[in-house]
Amino acid sequence: MSDDARDPAGRKAPSGRKAPPLPPLRDDGLPTLPTGEPVLHRWFVIAMLVLVPIALGVSIWAATATFGRAELTPAERRPPGGPEVTIERGAAQLSPTDELEQGPACFQGGQIIGDSGSRAAARRAMQGACDLIAGGGYDEALAGLRKWARTDGRVRIAAFELSGVESSARLEDGRLVIELNAAFQFEDATAAAPAVIHQLALLAAPDFPGAPIPGEQELRAAQLQRQACGELPPRLRPRGCDDVEELLAADDPLQDLLDAGWPR
Repeated sequence: MSDDARDPAGRKAPSGRKAPPLPPLRDDGLPTLPTGEPVLHRWFVIAMLVLVPIALGVSIWAATATFGRAELTPAERRPPGGPEVTIERGAAQLSPTDELEQGPACFQGGQIIGDSGSRAAARRAMQGACDLIAGGGYDEALAGLRKWARTDGRVRIAAFELSGVESSARLEDGRLVIELNAAFQFEDATAAAPAVIHQLALLAAPDFPGAPIPGEQELRAAQLQRQACGELPPRLRPRGCDDVEELLAADDPLQDLLDAGWPR
């Protein structure tokens, strides 16, 4: 084996010259290369040491906030609106496209607004509601439908801030606008028919718009919604049907609605 000196890079040193000595090893507890250079930059190691406790703290806070949050009652999951809103849904993200088409069947007195996908979902929900009304037993919803049509009403799909709310309605530019949660756009939207019945029954309140809908009207609307849920195929049953069943199974559902903020 040759005794020729080699430099730290492994190159043979010129004859008669010794290879320069290796730099001293850095002994700060971090892994180093044979040359003494760090495997990881010190700034990276320090950043990780700082960020890991922060990430753990955020995770613990998020878990505590989630598990510590009280579950809403069925009455609280249908928060009352106001003089021009049936159900409070918070802020809403609406379709950027405001194309219009005539409503189907019994909704021909109004329009559907939105992009093609949301209009298709709304049309299916409205057709489902019309089929229910045509079967009889929904007189209050029919009265609300007539009021909606007299204002050249509209129906649209929207993403609600309060995600547990299935539907809402509001007075907007003189029109009654029924809104359905965008979640219905990603399933067979016939499942939204009971929610449409619910809104139509609320619109039948004699003093709306102009005065908040009373708790008794919401109770009657919930009863019609449950009736409509019973006529849906089980595969189409939405979460709102379970909520209304739970609400109406309470000892005093009207009092529960009043406790949730619905006026007398």
